[in-house]
Amino acid sequence: MMAHPPSHPGEILADKLDKLGMNAAELARAIQVPANRISQIIAGKRAITADTALRLGKWFDTGPHIWLKLQQVYELYHVRKKIDPVLKNISQR
Repeated sequence: MMAHPPSHPGEILADKLDKLGMNAAELARAIQVPANRISQIIAGKRAITADTALRLGKWFDTGPHIWLKLQQVYELYHVRKKIDPVLKNISQR
């Protein structure tokens, strides 16, 4: 396990927007999604989907994989923490 929990991708997105002097609504318009989608991601209440990753990747010129990877790392950490006792009882083949 990591020493500290990974950041939700929304935190990283919020930092990027802050550096650009943009808000969630402006980004939403730029990538053609509802504003509440971006607001919920930034608030950590919504995951970054493949659709959103493709749009963010295009707009930020990073490609979609970085956004999906951030989401994957976040989810795996939290699910692993939750089901760790179960995982310990599963023997390897």
